[in-house]
Amino acid sequence: MELTAEIIALRPYLFHIAYNMLGVVADAEDVVHDVYEKWASVDGVKQPKAYLGRMTVNQSIDRLQELKKQRESYVGSWLPEPYITLDFETPPTLEYGLLFLLERLNPVERAVFILRESFSEEYHYIAELIGTSVENCRQLLHRAHKKLSRKRFRPVDPSKHRSLIDAFLFSLQCEDRTQLEAVLRSDVELFSDGGGKREAARKPLLGRDKVLKFLFGVMQLPENKFNDFEYRAAFVNGRPAVLFIHRLTGELDSVLCVETAETEIMRLLYVRNPDKLTIRQSNTTF
Repeated sequence: MELTAEIIALRPYLFHIAYNMLGVVADAEDVVHDVYEKWASVDGVKQPKAYLGRMTVNQSIDRLQELKKQRESYVGSWLPEPYITLDFETPPTLEYGLLFLLERLNPVERAVFILRESFSEEYHYIAELIGTSVENCRQLLHRAHKKLSRKRFRPVDPSKHRSLIDAFLFSLQCEDRTQLEAVLRSDVELFSDGGGKREAARKPLLGRDKVLKFLFGVMQLPENKFNDFEYRAAFVNGRPAVLFIHRLTGELDSVLCVETAETEIMRLLYVRNPDKLTIRQSNTTF
């Protein structure tokens, strides 16, 4: 069928589904591209959004099953590819911390969760897209929430979120344990993804003492002792984050995403794998 303006306008919606399913921008773009190619060979579709959505969900489920097998041999912790922008924009994605947690779900649970929680789609529409019953959709969503077991905190204002990040970085640079203990929850978690290409913690670090021991060790490295990095404010999946950039080369070394709860930091997510460090211009994906 023809690529009309109405059909092209669905691209952000389809990309949103694919990226939140896969956690990799390039794979999401490939899925959407393939869906539009197949659209050109069909005819007589009365509900384009549902048809394209179903193709996107099905292809994303198939691709995610392949990716999960590949990730079994990934070096260290695997984190989703962050959607990095220098200026705030409404991102085509869930917040990064939630995207990270979605790895606990199987592909079908993930699809139901995204469609219901991110788009507020009706159950009958979701059932049509994934080819199941409304009741099964409800059960899949309930199971997804149980697996995520995510405590619900009141959303932190972006300015307060940024202030917590700044306080954390300042205290870390000063190696001020007292102040760090004040901003880190006792059960704080740290995940670091180097992909075998850059140094990173191979296993998750759970609890304030383990996290601080690791962070103080990192601060003793020569590049940190000699102040080789500059910090730059950015946004990851629409939430405040920070970039670590080499002063001499301007190369992006890593990105830090911080999950907060009220006045404390509950999770630190460091992405160092260079394959995942692309800064995106506004709406370049679309």
